[in-house]
Amino acid sequence: MARVLVTGGTGSLGSRLLPLLVRRGHEVRSLSRHGSPDGGDGGPAAGAGNGGVSYLRGDVHSGEGLTAAVEGVDTVIHAATSPRLSRAVEVDGTANVVAAAATSGAHVIYVSIVGVDSMTYGYYKAKYEAENRVASGGAPWTIQRATQFHELIDRFLGWRVFPVTPHLAFQPIDTGDVSARLADLVDAGPSGRAEDMGGPAVVPLRQLAATRRRITGARTLLVPALRLGPLKGFDAGLHLTPDHAVGHVTWEQWIRSRPRGEWEPR
Repeated sequence: MARVLVTGGTGSLGSRLLPLLVRRGHEVRSLSRHGSPDGGDGGPAAGAGNGGVSYLRGDVHSGEGLTAAVEGVDTVIHAATSPRLSRAVEVDGTANVVAAAATSGAHVIYVSIVGVDSMTYGYYKAKYEAENRVASGGAPWTIQRATQFHELIDRFLGWRVFPVTPHLAFQPIDTGDVSARLADLVDAGPSGRAEDMGGPAVVPLRQLAATRRRITGARTLLVPALRLGPLKGFDAGLHLTPDHAVGHVTWEQWIRSRPRGEWEPR
């Protein structure tokens, strides 16, 4: 059994990862700005398996609550992220997490994205800089890159208008599949750059949108866009890893699994 802290434990990945870690017999803590999923502070919450989850309120960017959260843990899975505040959360926040882990001797597992070393998109550049902070920060480390989560693609297609370049495609992966890999890495110990992982198939964006519309009736206006700026890297498929298509849940399976009420027009 390991003592594991998950930053961003109430997010889309963290909410799948926490119960899995508990089922594997680990003692689990979650750190997020909101504390528990219902917004409460700290204290143990019931979970599957032994021990449950202790939900703690804290902020990786400011460092609030971080030292206490890391104290005594064996592994920190750093899953807290914010595309909107990428510099603050990804770079500064990761540096704070790594510094706290280095002091306590904890193993840091950083959740990153396929292609961050090649893309010009600001969020990806921040993730790559964060990877460098992890590798040079003095704590035992592992970096796991994955392709885009189903939830993110759905969020994109929830916009009324979304740009599409001639070859734009994604390789959506289920957060449950990523959680299983992260749990394996807890057991494996510091592994450096772990093997990339992607969803079961690379799918053109137009096909993703068509599948979503067929099943849910939700429409997205796809507007043709030039291969300029960050879109150039996406059009070239630098965010894809077809040779590591290890995910099991397809886009259509994920769409069909969603509660019907979640498909109300936005």
